[in-house]
Amino acid sequence: MGGPNDFPGVNKAMLVDKIIRLQKAMHKKKEKMDFMQDHMNQLVEELQRKSKIIQMYVLREESGALAPVSSDINKAKMSKQGGIMASLYKSQQSDPSMNLDLSLEINRKLQAVLEDTLLKNITLKESIETLGNEIARITSHEMDQKRGRTVKKAK
Repeated sequence: MGGPNDFPGVNKAMLVDKIIRLQKAMHKKKEKMDFMQDHMNQLVEELQRKSKIIQMYVLREESGALAPVSSDINKAKMSKQGGIMASLYKSQQSDPSMNLDLSLEINRKLQAVLEDTLLKNITLKESIETLGNEIARITSHEMDQKRGRTVKKAK
């Protein structure tokens, strides 16, 4: 084993301080990497959720069901009655209490409701597909069992 004079001219206290500083810096970098990884995972989840919503929009757009005629009729009736909703449906302000901030707040809330509804619809659609597959599997299994019984009876 080496003694205190193995490296003459090297201040061991200075080396220990440098090691401690480097360890602290490495710890900070590791914490930052962990934070970035968590943040990235959250962003990926949100991106996947938004992708599903966009897919739903595209499917609705392709099928021509983006806005039914009854919705347009209801909007026209609301815009004639006046109020905040009329201001939203028209391109001009119908209600004096409607301002940009209120309009943006209503828009954000409606967007959140729309995204939530679309996400629930997508989830329900996937659940229905899963249930359909499960029913088909069970039906097929039962048919196979019935065939097995009829074959045994025929023998």
